[in-house]
Amino acid sequence: MASPPPPTVQRSLRALLTGLLAAWALGTAVSEGLMQGAADATVLLALGLWAAGRAALARPLRAPVLAGAALAAYQALSPLLVHLAGAGDWPPPGRWLQCLDTAAAPALAVAAGVGVRWAVVEGAAVAGWTASVALGLVQHLVRWEMPLPPLLGLPVGRVHEVFAPDGRPRFAAGGFFFHRLRFAHGAVALLGPALTAALRAASTRRRWLGGWLAVLCALAIYLSYARAALGAAVLLGMAAALGLSRGWARRAGLVGVLVLCGAVVLAPGWRARLSGAGENLLQGERAEARGAGWDLVRRHPVLGVGFGNYHAAALARSAETQLPEQLTRDAHALWLTTWAETGLVGLVLWLAWQLLLARALLARARAGAWPAAGALLAWATFQALGLVHHLPFHSSVHLTFALVWGVGLVHPGDVPQDSARR
Repeated sequence: MASPPPPTVQRSLRALLTGLLAAWALGTAVSEGLMQGAADATVLLALGLWAAGRAALARPLRAPVLAGAALAAYQALSPLLVHLAGAGDWPPPGRWLQCLDTAAAPALAVAAGVGVRWAVVEGAAVAGWTASVALGLVQHLVRWEMPLPPLLGLPVGRVHEVFAPDGRPRFAAGGFFFHRLRFAHGAVALLGPALTAALRAASTRRRWLGGWLAVLCALAIYLSYARAALGAAVLLGMAAALGLSRGWARRAGLVGVLVLCGAVVLAPGWRARLSGAGENLLQGERAEARGAGWDLVRRHPVLGVGFGNYHAAALARSAETQLPEQLTRDAHALWLTTWAETGLVGLVLWLAWQLLLARALLARARAGAWPAAGALLAWATFQALGLVHHLPFHSSVHLTFALVWGVGLVHPGDVPQDSARR
């Protein structure tokens, strides 16, 4: 049993964690660096609480938290194991440290035992996405010409992609990330919790904030021209309307989905994007990338090539696989990239983490915690997007999902705190 800290220490820890989670939530819209700093600090805080014997964790959450921590630890050790086996080199530090992204959601669940002012975190997310989508609208309507400071490392060219064939250019928006996939996939991660808050929260303030955030997320997905994100958003919207609401709320949700679909059908750029989706998935670049992933799996089935080593390993085999360099970053499938990098051992640990996480979220959702229901919707869209994207490649995307999952595990919603801890 974890011993509670003194009241003054408890208040300080609560303020610290609230600040970290608010920065993390704001970072989902404005800055990957801000997200990483806040998430890594949350991991350190959780480790400190655990070492001090003050990491209180409800019994139903122990299995998913331990599974997530075990996966992160194995990812951290994977390059060493592969190196000792003589089958791989050391990964770039930036890629190797993405094991901390995996540890972020379990760490949040552990650290939340000190308490969180959830209204501050929710407000930070809504404020950040309001500003980011406003910027996205500008990027969509006009060609962005303003240079950015080199220190930011943001390529402006990513918002110069044109998807309107009718002579009136419409550009793919990227928000503050200046990257359409980071923008869209982060919006997909937050769409489930936003819709659930709008439909299920008891507080009027939360319902309005949830509804506004859902509109922002739908706009971000539309402006990004990201096909998989659009499909996930439509399915998620239908699931939320049919499964989480009734009466006027259900009708309003279905109307919202129809409005989004209608806007897509009327946009020439979207019609052009969707016309080539099937060919790209089955015979195009994604098929080539999956073939290269299977090549690495066949050569290194048990330990893989080492966490963070996919790019180097695929590039080394490109003469045999005929894979273009731009497709050597990952296998364009989450589970296949995981297998290629961390082997069968890593794949089993990843499946255990995902399944135990889903089970815990489902149990909390059935107990009445709407944040868990929203996180479960986000989990489902993560699996759907993972069929055609390796989402952890972009830390901003992975950490947005991690924030949603961690919050879903511990945010009580409208359930009394004592009941939520059982």
